[in-house]
Amino acid sequence: MSLSILIIIYKTDELNQKSTCSILEQVAADKKVRKMNLYNLDMIIFVGYRVNSIGATQFRIWATKILKKHLVAGYTINQKRLLEQKDKFQELQEAVSFILAI
Repeated sequence: MSLSILIIIYKTDELNQKSTCSILEQVAADKKVRKMNLYNLDMIIFVGYRVNSIGATQFRIWATKILKKHLVAGYTINQKRLLEQKDKFQELQEAVSFILAI
């Protein structure tokens, strides 16, 4: 990720560094502690729409497809996540039952 893009995003107050970045400490094989910045989804989206690379273009195509699907359908379902979290599936079933009852 280009550091200059991050600096511009933070300098122009488009995003707040405290809420979009945390520091992750990792112990390497040589026993040295290395600090890495870990960015949240907001920052990933901002950078993905600014960078001009093959990976960024693929990200924009994927993100736009998901967003368009959500806007047209009016909802989004993450099937993999629902299967992994059975309680969320139950919540979804209850929400669908409520909608059908209207």
